[in-house]
Amino acid sequence: MVNLFLEAPSNERCSASPQVIQGLGRCMNTRRDNPRGTLWRVSAECFNRVVTDEVRQENAECGSDMNSYRLSRARFWKEVADVYETFLVGSCGRVLSSDVPSADSATADESLEMTVLTVFGDSVLKLQKEAPVEVLQRLVNCLDRCASRTGSLPIQTVGLLPLHCSRFSLGCLQMMFSLCSCISKTSSYPAVSETSKVSISILTKRCEVILGQFLADENDLGDRPLPSVRIEETVCVLQELARLILDIETANALNIPLYLKDALRENQSHGRAHLLSLLPTFSELVVSR
Repeated sequence: MVNLFLEAPSNERCSASPQVIQGLGRCMNTRRDNPRGTLWRVSAECFNRVVTDEVRQENAECGSDMNSYRLSRARFWKEVADVYETFLVGSCGRVLSSDVPSADSATADESLEMTVLTVFGDSVLKLQKEAPVEVLQRLVNCLDRCASRTGSLPIQTVGLLPLHCSRFSLGCLQMMFSLCSCISKTSSYPAVSETSKVSISILTKRCEVILGQFLADENDLGDRPLPSVRIEETVCVLQELARLILDIETANALNIPLYLKDALRENQSHGRAHLLSLLPTFSELVVSR
């Protein structure tokens, strides 16, 4: 079915793409009831192929009826957001069922999850040219929810989190940094600035939460060591913040006073504006030492 769809004329693909995405999403959701089945795996691989190819489609390739095209693409993006919200948040990076899989099966599942995540970030969020802003917000919030799993667990249980779960959560967090980085913005990613502007405020809020959680956990544990999962997450945030460089449009999307934005622009320091927005959080960490 997927091969036939990909080989179909552009007009037919435009009108059928929402239904194809919806159908693949339903098949992917069978993972919840049958995690050892093959249907969700094959469907996830096919979904990656279809969504990658559809995002790369040009307007001119879908005929001259632009009203029909816009309606079809709006439905397409709505279905894409639905699939990612249900599959990524509901299935990927989750604790495995009591039916423990073989090592090879668990490794294959984790690899497929990370492939879905890579396609989501590099082929959808970075390459999209026409996704409505509200859909972009849904997609980035979906990524943020997956990145928040480690931090949302209480200190008493976070150390029990399986490795594949914490790796997936960190992968989502690193993808959010990649979406905001101007270093990623080449001619291959023409619309990534729009995605960055949507992502940066969500990312800085996530960093505030993670760093604040680290401080709260330290106070709760006293002299006892922090779980390694919590330390790895905090180190990841600090390293990524140190590497992150913003373009001026992304920096202007930050919630900081206008006079500070003007000063950053005049000094050509807008690339590090995210550090200024997190200054109160950094100050709390320093004072607590």
